[in-house]
Amino acid sequence: MRKVVLLALVLVLLGGFGTATAQDKVTLEFWGGWTGPDGAIMQALVDQYNAEHPDVEVRLTIQAWSPLFDSFIAAASAGESPDIMAMHPQETAMFINLDLIEPVDDIIAQSEVFKQDNYVPKAWELQFYDGKMYAFPFDLGVHGLYYNVALFEEAGIDAPPSNAEEFLEAARLLTKDANGNHPGDPNFDPNNIAQYAINMHTNHHGFYQWYSLYNQLGGQLLSEDGKACAMDLDKATQAWQWLQDLVYVHYAAPQGQTDYARDFLSGRTAMLIDGPWQIPAMQAAAAESGFQWATAPYPTIFDEPAVWGSGHNFTLPKLADPEKRDEAIAFIEWLAENSFDWLASGQLPIRLDLIESPEVVALEGRQPFVDMLENQELLPNIPQFSQIFASNAPTPMMVMAQRILLEQADVRSTVENACNEITAILSMP
Repeated sequence: MRKVVLLALVLVLLGGFGTATAQDKVTLEFWGGWTGPDGAIMQALVDQYNAEHPDVEVRLTIQAWSPLFDSFIAAASAGESPDIMAMHPQETAMFINLDLIEPVDDIIAQSEVFKQDNYVPKAWELQFYDGKMYAFPFDLGVHGLYYNVALFEEAGIDAPPSNAEEFLEAARLLTKDANGNHPGDPNFDPNNIAQYAINMHTNHHGFYQWYSLYNQLGGQLLSEDGKACAMDLDKATQAWQWLQDLVYVHYAAPQGQTDYARDFLSGRTAMLIDGPWQIPAMQAAAAESGFQWATAPYPTIFDEPAVWGSGHNFTLPKLADPEKRDEAIAFIEWLAENSFDWLASGQLPIRLDLIESPEVVALEGRQPFVDMLENQELLPNIPQFSQIFASNAPTPMMVMAQRILLEQADVRSTVENACNEITAILSMP
């Protein structure tokens, strides 16, 4: 009887210790907008961290970026926040202005992981606003050119286009109607095109393509004081006209396209402008069907190399539980130290030890994107970012892009209207 009582007491004590352990586990809420294959890779990293750190449970919440930011603001209005908020460098000013994220200068100063000399200079510099550092850098990304190797060989094209002349010739050879005729041929039927040369974004990436071309012309978007639109109408019109003409004059890109990656993988388009995050889909198609693909730098259509780019970083919301701050920082540092595994998502490295490593150089399709990083142009980091550039609302960015690319609107007047709207937004108190 005594043994039974002792055994029962031991079980109660063990059960009590088990309950205490569960209660002591720190739960971190981690929000990000990786809605493609990259989301599964981030979840795998989170799962690995949780397995290696039984005293911490990181919970990843994924939602498309613009709605995610709306949710972040709504949560803050209710007095709540995630412990870690992922975003892009060009969006931090918006949340700094709302007093929703903390500076991280003091944390960086004590970190053994986040050291300036370990990072690509631009990746580090992008985390600052008004002289303070507000985010931990994680990766960068730029647009590049994907091309169908088999269709290039069939068309007799030896190399991907790198300038305007090469691009238009490749576009002509890669565009054909149901009878095999190309634009410019006497019997070419623009109403019965079987294969297009390239995609044409009708979402926010259409604007990003314009931003690349406009920067190739040396264009400036905002005034130096950030209080007005400073678009050069001639250069802005020239850049948009190039994109519009690909659809309506050269017939090289479909009008009203929605599924860009699928059209490329099916052979409906022979080239695709997109970011390195499409690499996992290309690799999967190659493994499944033998699809032949390759990448090249974004073409320099105008004066100087330039390409739209962005990246991901991590911020610490002000309304997060301060008792969990050390665990949040430890997780962010772990992600930085394990960022090679993140490269499976297609994103580009920013740690110098990774960029220079043979393992990264050997990654399929990455090098042309890495080579373009020095020409990366990000959208301006301003408090009114969502009012001008958000993709889930009729912002000047979206209205301008869709009117020009979907409706074949007059380019110059559309640009002028957008510029006036941007100035009006920036002028609001």
